[in-house]
Amino acid sequence: MSRHRFFYPFQPHDRQITLDDPDEFMHLARVLRLKPGDAVEIVNGQGGLAFGVIREVGRALAVIAFEKISQDPGRTAPRLTMVCALPKKAKFETIIEKCTELGVDRIIPLMTARTEVDLSGERAGSKQVRYARIVVNAAKQCQRLWFPEVMAPVTLTQAISMVSGPGKAVFFPWLEGSRVSLATAFAAHKGAGEVAFFIGPEGDFTPQEAALAIGAGAVAVTLGSNVLKVDTAAMAVMAFAVLNEPPA
Repeated sequence: MSRHRFFYPFQPHDRQITLDDPDEFMHLARVLRLKPGDAVEIVNGQGGLAFGVIREVGRALAVIAFEKISQDPGRTAPRLTMVCALPKKAKFETIIEKCTELGVDRIIPLMTARTEVDLSGERAGSKQVRYARIVVNAAKQCQRLWFPEVMAPVTLTQAISMVSGPGKAVFFPWLEGSRVSLATAFAAHKGAGEVAFFIGPEGDFTPQEAALAIGAGAVAVTLGSNVLKVDTAAMAVMAFAVLNEPPA
């Protein structure tokens, strides 16, 4: 019988934890109605997986004793980074959820000339909390042991600096100019240790933005003859990258 899985940022030396995160505790005690003696799994988002038994369930916390802890060494395939322009409504939350399920390692929200969403100040902080919770839920659902990081929103110049460098490949889907297919570009960069994908806003990147990225070493690519929405494009390139990873 499989054990229910919960998130807690435990350390390798821990032998017992107090699960007091409101969302995780609510799921354990109110949704699943688990009791002392029930077996559970705890993940820390950094490759750690603990097998434990509930010792106590209180009003707002649960005490869990560990029986065994294992540590996953991490992926041998290239690190995958998604640099995605912020779309309107809740589409970015869907992008985070689905890309987490597919295997992304880092998500960088991008502000561009045509981005219509403003994430700054207090709103940015609340969104980061929301994004982190989406990552936790998606990672638990697909049984990931390493959780992706969702960065704070950055400009195009900042994003290029974050993903460029030796041993890295940067792909820049664009609707104009000289481009190659993603498959061709991906095959030419098989040895990269990190692969980053830029996804533009509705209306695409401006010619000036494209020139900036391509001038910094990004490879302009096409995703086919159809014009894709932001969320569709993000999931398409991530699925392509995962399906074309070298075998473990």
